This record gives sequence, structure tokens and C-alpha cells, in this order.
Amino acid sequence: MNKNNRILKFTIGENDKRNVRKFLVQHKFSSSQLHNLKNKGGLIFVNHKQRHFDFKLKTGDEILVILNSEEPSDLIAPMSGPVDVIYEDSYILVVNKPPGIASLPAKAKSGKTMANLVKGYLLAKKENTTIHLVTRLDRNTSGLMVFAKTSYAHSLLDQILHSEDFQKFYLAMTYGQVKPESGLIDLPIGIDPNAFYMRNIDYQKGKPSRTIYETVENFPDASLLKLKLLTGRTHQIRVHLSAIGHPIIGDDMYSGKVDARINRQALHCYRLNIVHPVTKKLLNLRAPLPSDMVMLKSVLRGEKNG
Repeated sequence: MNKNNRILKFTIGENDKRNVRKFLVQHKFSSSQLHNLKNKGGLIFVNHKQRHFDFKLKTGDEILVILNSEEPSDLIAPMSGPVDVIYEDSYILVVNKPPGIASLPAKAKSGKTMANLVKGYLLAKKENTTIHLVTRLDRNTSGLMVFAKTSYAHSLLDQILHSEDFQKFYLAMTYGQVKPESGLIDLPIGIDPNAFYMRNIDYQKGKPSRTIYETVENFPDASLLKLKLLTGRTHQIRVHLSAIGHPIIGDDMYSGKVDARINRQALHCYRLNIVHPVTKKLLNLRAPLPSDMVMLKSVLRGEKNG
């Protein structure tokens, strides 16, 4: 593991907890993180002296936490292939996933997925190859995916995943002109009783699900929408847009038809706004529209080169 991302430094403030364990919990260490820190080789120093969890702290004390090293699982094999890196530091890796590739293997060691490619990428850089997938995308959805480089960074990102500190934006091309042109879709989503791999609107057992949409461009019989996820349900955007009568072009699962103009759902995660969980800086990350959606947009506009 990269030593830089294993070292965390803190200075005790007036409002901080006065016990090492309580201080670490205050700073978002999970119970499993504390367990690993204690039992798997982590170290804690206060003012350059090694200390234990029950050590008493005072204002101005400096804490140095050295996280335990991680042993990567062999359930995901490293594989070589292109990885389009949008952002990377010692804690986070954000990649632009192309359509047609899954996020994770459906079964152990089966097929090439983004997890396999990222593991190969990290291995080539001689970094820790433990896979910490923070966000995933459907196989035929393209765009930004987030991986954490340590279990601690993963824990921090999970805690902000559905907050304003972690905002996910998508572009979708839908059948028909959506009216009104902007709004909130607030419909509960559950598992389709007729097909376990699909989702539907379920007012009895569904989980609360909210999507904000805004029309970017109208075409003669289609719309380009910008969408913001307020919750993170499986197939959320696809189900919500289908529910309001405007399924995504190319989404044969929820539209019920195959579209010759594009061979997958026209859905792309184009932007992430993330407050970095360690540095606290705002990351405004973008991924360009992939070529098949650029071509589809040209066709919908009626341009000759479409």
C-alpha cells in the first residue's frame, strides 16, 4: 500500500473528544476500522509517542495514525486494459467507464469488469490492489465511477454518499418531450415480482426514491435531460423515467423495444461534485459525452452527419 495514504495527521481542538478512541470515532472511524487499527498492525502516536486507545488527550496534541496495511482479495483478478482516469490522489480514484462493461464480476473471477481493470492498473503502479468500489454503474451505462484506495477512505465516502457532499449528475436521452421541462420524480422503487433483475414502482414495499430532472434540449420527439440523484436505488433513473412515460432511448428492458439508433440505454454519469473526505476540497469532476450518445444527439437533431 502507498505509505502516503496510510498516514493521517490530526491536531486536537477545543471541541474534540479527549480520549483517543472517542476522538477517532468522532472523525468517522468505523468499528471495523478501529478493530483493524488495533489488531492488524495499525499504530497511533500522540506527540511522537506511541499510545493506546484509552490515552487521554488535551488541546493542541498532535495525533499521527498509521493505518494497517491491507491484503487484497484474490476473488477479483487483475486484468490489463485501458482505464480512463479522470481524477486520482492517494485516497480516491475516479474513472470514466465505457458502455458495455460491468462494474463488478457477477461471479468470482468471471469476465473483464472495471474492478478487474482497476486492479490491474493499481498493480502496474505498485499500489495496494484492494478494490473498494464506492459507486457502480449498470453495464450499459457509461460515465464516472469512484473507487477508494483504502478502507478508511471508503468508509468516509460511504458516509457522505447520499448527501450534498457527494452529488451525482447524469445525462439521458428519452423518448418524447418531457412536460413539465423540470421537476422532481418522487416514486418508491421495489423489486419487480415478475423479474428479480428488474425494478418497478412499488407503493407498498418500495424504498423512497427521488430524482431531480431538467430538460437541456428538446428534439422533435425526444428530450435530453440532466438528472441529479437524491437517492441511489438500482436502475433508479431508468425506472423513474419509464414511470413518467419517457423511457430512455435504447433501454429495451424498460421501454419494451429495441432502438436501432443506439445499442444500449442512452444514459451517462457526466458529473460528480464531491467534498474530498480527507482534504475537504471540492472536486468538480466531469466525463465527456461518449461517441454513441454524441451520434444519437446528432440524429435526434436531424443533422445530416447523424
